[in-house]
Amino acid sequence: MRCQLLSAAMALALGATPSWAAPATPPCEAALGTWDYVAPSKPGRAVVTKLADGRHHLVWIVSEPGATVAGAWEASCEGSRRTWRVLFPSDPGIAGLKVVEEFEVDGDAIRFWLLGPDGKRGPMGGARRLP
Repeated sequence: MRCQLLSAAMALALGATPSWAAPATPPCEAALGTWDYVAPSKPGRAVVTKLADGRHHLVWIVSEPGATVAGAWEASCEGSRRTWRVLFPSDPGIAGLKVVEEFEVDGDAIRFWLLGPDGKRGPMGGARRLP
């Protein structure tokens, strides 16, 4: 009897113990924030936010000696893939262009690839989250 009570108490205690592990953040949420581009990307910054309707907005700037480019894009996000629409580019000829990106977030680092028309990843870019 004593063994049964001990087993029942142990089962209740284990079943009632909260999990201390934080749930995994969905990739689309983990990619939000302010980012500082790192190699192999060109120097620059990006801010990615989420609107109430679920769209992601990106404002970015890349600056090198002799050239600065910037843009504002909006996207839908599903899993680790965002489909961007170029809103305000440095080159007005690409306004409205759709760009598909795959990304991987690992803590405060993100790696990303723009996909070509064939669906293959282009060169990798990288960034670190700013505090």
